[in-house]
Amino acid sequence: MQYLYVFILMFLSIFGLVMLIRLFFGALLRSASRQFDVYVKADEDVGEFVEFARRSEHIGNIYLIPREGGEETAEKLAEQYADVSVVGKTGR
Repeated sequence: MQYLYVFILMFLSIFGLVMLIRLFFGALLRSASRQFDVYVKADEDVGEFVEFARRSEHIGNIYLIPREGGEETAEKLAEQYADVSVVGKTGR
């Protein structure tokens, strides 16, 4: 019975150490990666790109440049997400 306790303690300590090392290196790599700001011309199909770009670790802020017919979409996306904004509008 004591061997079972020793085995469980060894397993938990090794598993805990591996998870701590994984978290440390994950945080180190995430802090070392650079983020880029992206400027996009806002059409009606820009919503899918914004969803994809927000999931990427390397894209920081997304700036939408409104085109004719895409102003409503750009404003809606800027209100919906904090890291999306509209360029060229007065008051922003």
